[in-house]
Amino acid sequence: MISRAPLFAGLAAAMCISASATAAEPDYQEIFGEIEFEGTGFAETPAFDRQRSQGAAIAGKATLLLEWAEGDYAFRFTPFGRVDATDDRRTHFDIRELKLDGLAGDWSFTVGVDTVFWGKTEAVHLVDVVNQTDQVEGLDGEDKLGQPMLRFGYLAEIGEFSGYLLPYFRERTFAGARGRLRGDPPVKTGGAIYGTAAEEWTPAAAARFAGVFGDVDLGLSGFYGLGRDPAFFFDGQALRPFYELIGQVGVDAQLTDGATLWKGEAIARFDQKNARFRDEDFVALTGGLEHTLFGVMGSNADLGLIVEYALDSRFSDASTPFRNDLILGARLALNDALDTEILLTGALDAQSAETTFRLEASRRLNEDFSVSLEGQAFANTDSDSPLHALRRDSFMRVKLTYYFGG
Repeated sequence: MISRAPLFAGLAAAMCISASATAAEPDYQEIFGEIEFEGTGFAETPAFDRQRSQGAAIAGKATLLLEWAEGDYAFRFTPFGRVDATDDRRTHFDIRELKLDGLAGDWSFTVGVDTVFWGKTEAVHLVDVVNQTDQVEGLDGEDKLGQPMLRFGYLAEIGEFSGYLLPYFRERTFAGARGRLRGDPPVKTGGAIYGTAAEEWTPAAAARFAGVFGDVDLGLSGFYGLGRDPAFFFDGQALRPFYELIGQVGVDAQLTDGATLWKGEAIARFDQKNARFRDEDFVALTGGLEHTLFGVMGSNADLGLIVEYALDSRFSDASTPFRNDLILGARLALNDALDTEILLTGALDAQSAETTFRLEASRRLNEDFSVSLEGQAFANTDSDSPLHALRRDSFMRVKLTYYFGG
């Protein structure tokens, strides 16, 4: 399925690129990417009809990179696609990047489709609001759909100021009725409700300051436009996502104190509907530390210990599972020739005792191949929580990735 957003963005970017790319041959060009083979197994029988206990998929992305003027101007095109054997909603295509970046002195710009990340913490990314979540790719919120944008940046002595104009809205992706890791009932994509007459063509604006002050890395941000986190309206048969105009201000910071990183994010959001479909202004915060033990037991391995806490002022009315949660984790990096890494985290709701565990592990097999594991388990899910529909969806996923070019 190809949405109108990549087509619109591609046309806009192509007009910008044609003026520069045809004027001179690039100084540097490169094509690189990856192909991923994936198998998934679920620990329990499905909770809903038509679901399966196993799944398989193939995905790939490639990047074309062109540079001029010693890298001051660069064009990047990164298409992504996945074919899933079970869930037709997970079979999808997206343009992650189709952009022209430019640098002139202290000024910079981006025009086209891009993926932007804001934030510092491990488990919850509160301030990250520019790109829409590609939720069929994963539940951790780290996979994003490409966002059409115009960005200008100015690098001052105290840090970088950036402004964003976002002319088109991307709807979140959701698993279909046959897919696992879905809501109950499933979300009806293509039936979204908007709180504006312009619907997906409602423009948004964002701004951010990022600076480093001694050992502190600080970010301040603001956003106004259609919220990326939908509320849900039940139409009698399915859940329909509802997108409305929201405002958000945020702060994220990281303090480096020797082997310890202190991290925090906080937002205030206005005019967002809660889980009961009522408008409610709220604040949310997450923060904690990651302390690294270097050379564990005389080896080359480093062990990072993670402690974070996440709070949403709406508590039981929050539309997120991170309402009042303690997050504990450990990150092991063997620092070997094959880049072996393991990350294990667990989140415990202080009120309901709802618990989730997550495992991520990866290792290169050689220069061209790597293997990775991703697993998630759900225990003692609360009946009012968004995770209750996933109570029988604990899974383990194996990925074999082939890298080319580069």
